[in-house]
Amino acid sequence: MKVQHKYLVLFYALSFVFGDEPHFKTRFDYDEQLLEKMIRMEFQYEQWEKRINESLGKLEKQRTSIQTDLEVLRNEREEFDKHVNETMKHMQQVSKLKDSQQLSKPPHSTILFRARKVADYTLSTANQIIIFSEMLSNVGGGYNSASGKFTAPVVGTYLFTVSLCPIRGKSIFYKIVVKDDVVANGHTYDVAGFLCVSGNAIVQLDANDVVYVKSTYSADVLVQSGLHDSFDSKSNSFSGVLLHSI
Repeated sequence: MKVQHKYLVLFYALSFVFGDEPHFKTRFDYDEQLLEKMIRMEFQYEQWEKRINESLGKLEKQRTSIQTDLEVLRNEREEFDKHVNETMKHMQQVSKLKDSQQLSKPPHSTILFRARKVADYTLSTANQIIIFSEMLSNVGGGYNSASGKFTAPVVGTYLFTVSLCPIRGKSIFYKIVVKDDVVANGHTYDVAGFLCVSGNAIVQLDANDVVYVKSTYSADVLVQSGLHDSFDSKSNSFSGVLLHSI
């Protein structure tokens, strides 16, 4: 019995000595855990840095796009300002030109004349200017009843009309002359009855251009006294009107 008790005590003693000891963490364990945390934090930092760089890249692209759009708008604004300045300059030039044209116009906006009764009915000299001495109207003052010539006050398009009545058995050959150039002509020869001849011309004149009618045949004789009444001799007439100023 004593022997058994002795072995039992020995068994418990050995069990106490060689049994599991309480587990305590060493410094190595703490270092290992700290390293793992640092590794995880570094990985998370890299992910954050990657996202931040991606966001910065997008912002940079947006900034570049905005700068490009601003540059395009700036160029368009410069072109617009240039076009506006050119347009304003052109409008000012047109306004000045209109003002100068208005100043160059005569006081009368309408220019016309009509004259009748010939100063020399015999027209015995070839190429003689036919002078219509009685003025019925002379708006603008272009016609000279002493010389039989019309001087254009302004540049424009004019209409001239002439009517001539030779006596019975005589003739009339005439020309409408502008700046010494013939622009219209007509005639009637050895009239058996009572006949008048007329003609007209539409011409463009510069200011101070001269227009007149002349007889080209030395045997021309126009009606002086009335055939049936006193108005027949007044059928010899010369007239002109400004159709359009330039």
